[in-house]
Amino acid sequence: MNLKNLLLIFFTLIISNCIAQDEIKIGIKSGANLAGFRTGNGANTDNIGLSIGGIAELKLNKSFSLQAELLYDRKGGLVYVNSSDFYSIDTKLDYINLPVLIKLYFLKNLSLDFGPQIGFLVNSKGEITNSQGNNEKEVEFNNTNNIDFSLNAGFSYIFNDKIFLQAKYSYGLTKIFKDRRYKNSLVNLSIGYIFN
Repeated sequence: MNLKNLLLIFFTLIISNCIAQDEIKIGIKSGANLAGFRTGNGANTDNIGLSIGGIAELKLNKSFSLQAELLYDRKGGLVYVNSSDFYSIDTKLDYINLPVLIKLYFLKNLSLDFGPQIGFLVNSKGEITNSQGNNEKEVEFNNTNNIDFSLNAGFSYIFNDKIFLQAKYSYGLTKIFKDRRYKNSLVNLSIGYIFN
């Protein structure tokens, strides 16, 4: 059994265990991703993408809980290619992400959220722009890593135990392209609703 399957089983067991508990809260969330790449020269935010999915929060005590999420995320950014005709590729990367967050409630409705995330790449494509700024053609990538590991950190605030706002930063740990040092960098702003 490969690493991808083992990790998927691990995250599935965590989510299943949360759902089996009495103190579980189920909800949905949607928002915008401000996405780009981290390289040796810093981090950029080049693209705006969609984030949508569901959450399950297990309340352990008044100030501590675990939250598992299942998300569809659009990421991506600009890849610069140095050649005789300098050009860039505006990439669109779609992931199914499974974050598990530790939530520390240091105020009644405000929490600090942090934890690991595994993502599975489901689509990768890009649009080439030449040095004159003209879009030339769409391309598909065959040198991408199918699994992406990240660390998340951010804040959540819940209103009336139903509607919540979340802001988080996702720090990519895995090289996106096997032959480049590009890693995902993402700021997410979401609004969600708790059903119970």
